[in-house]
Amino acid sequence: MYPIAQLLNAALETPKTGQPLPRSERLPRTNILEGEQDFRILMDLPGVRNEDLEINLEDETLIVKAERSLEAPEGYKHRRSELAGKVTFRRSFELGNAVNVDKIGARLENGILTVTVPKSEKALPRRIEVQ
Repeated sequence: MYPIAQLLNAALETPKTGQPLPRSERLPRTNILEGEQDFRILMDLPGVRNEDLEINLEDETLIVKAERSLEAPEGYKHRRSELAGKVTFRRSFELGNAVNVDKIGARLENGILTVTVPKSEKALPRRIEVQ
C-alpha cells in the first residue's frame, strides 16, 4: 500500500489494540492534507499548551500525545462538569518511507496542531525527458 494511503487510513482507525479508549483518553479529530511538496496533519487539541505536547518518531510511526487539565479556579467548586478534568490526547500515524523524517516540523496555534511532513525526493513527481 502506498504510504499516503496508510496515512489516510490511520486517521480513520481506532487504536490497533481494538480496545475502547479509556474515558480520559481521546483520539483527536484530524485532517490530513497533501500538497506537491509535503503532507500536513492538522489535529484539534483544544486547551493544550506547547509544554503539554509531545511528538515522537519511532521507526516510521509519528506519535502525538498531549495532556490537558481543567481544574476549577481557587475559590470555586464544580456544580456541573461536562468537561473532563484531565484528558490525554493520543494519535499515531504510519509514515512509510516516502517522507523526509529529518525535516518534520510542528506548530501549535489556537488549539490546532499542524505537523508538516515533507515528501522525500524519491516521492516527488519528476519529468523524464524523451531522447
